[in-house]
Order: sequence, then structure tokens, then C-alpha cells
Amino acid sequence: MAFAPAFKFFIEFVLFTSLFLFVESKKASEKPHVIIFVADDLGFGDVGYNGDDHISTPNIDALAADGIILNKYYAAPVCSPSRGALLSGVHPIHSGTQNYVILTAEPRGLPLNISLLPSHLKKHGYATHAVGKWHLGFFKKEYTPTFRGFDSHVGYWTGAEDYYDHTALEDRTSWGLDFRHNLDLIKNASGIYSTDYFTKRCLELISNHNKSKPLFMYMAYQSVHGANHYARLQAPTELIKLFPNIKNNNRRIFAAMLLSMDLSIGTIFEALHKRNMLENSIIIFTSDNGGPASGFTGNAASNWPLRGVKATLWEGGVRVPAFIWSPLLKKSGYVSEAMMHITDWFPTVLEAVTGKNFESERIYGRSMWQTLSNNSSSPRNEILHNIDPIWNVSAITVNEWKLVQGLVFPKWSGWYPPLGTFLPSKPRVESKAEQVLKFLNRTPKYTIFENTRVRCGKKPPNASTNCKPDIEPCLFHIASDPCEYNNVAQLYPQIVKELFSKIETFNKTSVRPGNQPLDPCSWPPLHHYSWSNWKDDGMC
Repeated sequence: MAFAPAFKFFIEFVLFTSLFLFVESKKASEKPHVIIFVADDLGFGDVGYNGDDHISTPNIDALAADGIILNKYYAAPVCSPSRGALLSGVHPIHSGTQNYVILTAEPRGLPLNISLLPSHLKKHGYATHAVGKWHLGFFKKEYTPTFRGFDSHVGYWTGAEDYYDHTALEDRTSWGLDFRHNLDLIKNASGIYSTDYFTKRCLELISNHNKSKPLFMYMAYQSVHGANHYARLQAPTELIKLFPNIKNNNRRIFAAMLLSMDLSIGTIFEALHKRNMLENSIIIFTSDNGGPASGFTGNAASNWPLRGVKATLWEGGVRVPAFIWSPLLKKSGYVSEAMMHITDWFPTVLEAVTGKNFESERIYGRSMWQTLSNNSSSPRNEILHNIDPIWNVSAITVNEWKLVQGLVFPKWSGWYPPLGTFLPSKPRVESKAEQVLKFLNRTPKYTIFENTRVRCGKKPPNASTNCKPDIEPCLFHIASDPCEYNNVAQLYPQIVKELFSKIETFNKTSVRPGNQPLDPCSWPPLHHYSWSNWKDDGMC
């Protein structure tokens, strides 16, 4: 028949196309699911695996013990720079976010010419979802999550708010609701603790996920950041009661906030297991910066035994807890001493997904996938902690040396043990994460926790006075002096000169800070008592 050749061609075309689509679908489904948990303001000394046995973090500890603990891991000193660095791989000095955070009423955001991790992952077939805190700008909708590569976002745009009524304050007088699903306000969540709400959203995403596509889920917890000034620390009463061993009330509430996050991580881990997604998953946990310790900003975090607090360039401000867990890692169950920066997650995830090393002159991050998977040496030997021309502070670590110049908060340059007195802790309990790991025939190696311990050595009498970085730079041999007790700048002037020269070289590549004056057009009374993308409203 005349139509036979054409019909045969049509059948072959359909079969070829179907096969192609099947292969592409299979390739997409084989790509690993990527889950990133970001804790807010969690200090180095707050997690169990770093030595605090007064606060219970059983799920975090189980995953850390079965994964890779990152013991030489650094973030930016405050929220916005760290979140931008994580999602872009770009150093804050190159994105204009090097000075403080993006304020609620400030008309700026992470520059739009910087592409974010979810945008890259979408090109590889990923479903991309954000849950929780954004803090990268929202004055125009183009700066909000669903315009930066995420398919959806449930959470808040600002930097801090009430855990229960979800209102945010700018100056203790201007308050507004900030709780959204994409661009739409969520008005029926008052009274629901944010960690519980965000956990429920993650469970929905996992339950409804089409497993023919890989999943990228960015879970940025509100915990353990302080809430509004009238009630900085907030947690469910039933969790607070679990810590009678902690006698300081603020630290006890803080412990409950942290436990709430820990239980959430265990619940999400269990949900991934029930959907048979764990065997092909990469799970990342990181804090965004050091903890606001010992009452700093009304909080009760701990960076002990490290020096300093959040926002400072001391180790306590930038060295933070982090780990990675995945069955795809060739080696796990160990403590990595490889130097790593928060910008490294961007190329690390992309290499894990594509099998190729992401190269760009613009990003500061280096892929750590092979390093971590094989327990080999780090591709980096230096970390620029920050250069802030407004506050006139900078710091850099090169190999075993660290140079610190300038002070942000002179009164917060000390060493702050956890608040209060403690009674003996309860024995470790089996968590959901540990139960799932046992089902997978994986045994967490809790004995590796001993390898995370920071040993400061003897504190000299002049530890608080031998370094005055606001007068002249201080030098620390950070390998043997991780607690920054001994300023040796006068003993090694050549090293001071070399490290300061590196800072100057970086500074030549930096962009100006993007800080803007607060915009009164943002005030919530102008927008139905909510924080909105006010520049799109045309009201001012």
C-alpha cells in the first residue's frame, strides 16, 4: 500500500521518541535528590556531636555520625551573606552583601545577575522547592524565591519574626505579617509554631513528589534565631519541660527550639525513607553563621570553646556546625579536617548532580565532592572570611594562619560557655534517623565525635588583651590555637605582611556594599499590615 512506508516511518519515529524520552526520564530520575537543611544562628557548641550533651540533638547526631562531619567549615558572620553565598557560590565581597544583613525595609536584594543553585538544577530536570527563611531581598517580586529558580516557597521573606503569629518588626514599632506561599499571604497560620508548619510543608512536598524527577528541597529553618524583641526565645511548652537539667531559663527555651528542629529533621528523613528516596539522596546540614551567645541580641546560643559571637570574625562567628550524609559517598562515618567554605556547596552539589566540575571565574566556591567522597585533601588552602569597608573589618585564614583586622563588637570578643548550670543529662535516646539507618543496615559511628573536640590549650592571663585588632592586625596560629588565645603578630611580621597582602588583592576585586537607606514606602500599614514587595505596588 502507498501509505505503508510513511506509516512505517511514523511507527519508527514514535518508538525512537518514546525510547529517547524513557532514557532521558531515567537519567533524570537517577540524579540524586538534594536536601539542604539550614539552621539559623546555631553555634558551634550547640550540637551534641561537638560536645554539648545538655541539649538533645539525636537526629542531627545520628546523621552526622553516619555521614561526614565538617570540622573545618566556615560560613559568613551573618545571615544574608551566608545564604547568598550558599545558593550562588559567590563570595559576599563580590555580591555587595559584605556589610551586615538585608534589612526588612531596605530596597535591595541579592543581585539579579547572580544565578542561583535552583536555576541550575532546573536545567537538569529538578523540581525545586524552598521552605522557611529567605532573607535575600523582596522589595520587588523578582528578588523573591519563585523568581530565583524555585518552583515554590512557603515561609517568610524577612530576617526574623514571631514563631507563632508570624509578624516581623523593623524598628520595634512597625510590624507586619510575613508568612507566604509564593507571593500570597498565609493568613490562617497564627498560633502554629513555625518549625511545625515548615515540617508539614516538607512532608507534603515529599509525599506529592513525582519520583520521575529529582527533588531539590531547601529547608531554611527559623530555629534557633531569636524572634521579636518582646519574646526573643519561643518554643512549645511540652518541649521546654524536657530540659529540667538546664537551669538557665533562656538556655532551656533555646534547647527546646533546637530539639524542635532536630525532631523535624528526623521526621523529614523518615518521610524520604518511606518514599524510597533515601538511597539516592544527598543531605546537607549547615548553620548560616556563629551563634549569638551568652545573651547577645537576647539569645542563648553557644560557640564554646571558640572565641566571639555571631557577626564577628572570630572563630565563634564563622566556624559553624555542618555535615553531609549520602549513600552515594564512597567514604563516610568520619570527621573531615578539609578546609571548606559555605560557597563550596554550590559547585559541590552541581558536581554531584552532573559528574562535572562546575567552573566559573565568578564563583569563590570550590567543589568538595571528590574531597569528601574520598576523604582526600581540600582543593582550597585559604578562606577569606570577609572584607567589610563600612565596619572596617577583615579576616583571612591561609593554611594554618589567621589574620584578623578590626572589630565589630568590641564587648563581644571573649569566650562564652553555655548559659547557666547543668544537671547530668539523660542517656542518648534512639531517634527516628537512627531507626531508619538501622533499617538500611547502617550503623552511626558515634565514637568519631571525639575527633571533633576543639582543644584550646592553656588560656594565658593576657588572652583578652594581647590582641587589639582595631589598633593593629592580630595573627593566630589557628592550627595549634583554635581558640585565638595568643596573638603572635609581633613574632611573625612577614606572615602578617603576606596575609594582609592577600586581603588587599581580594579587595581589589570586591564590589561596593549594596546597602540602601530604609524606605518608608515599605511600612506595613501601607500594605494591609504586611511586609510586601512594595516597589511593585506603585503606592509611593
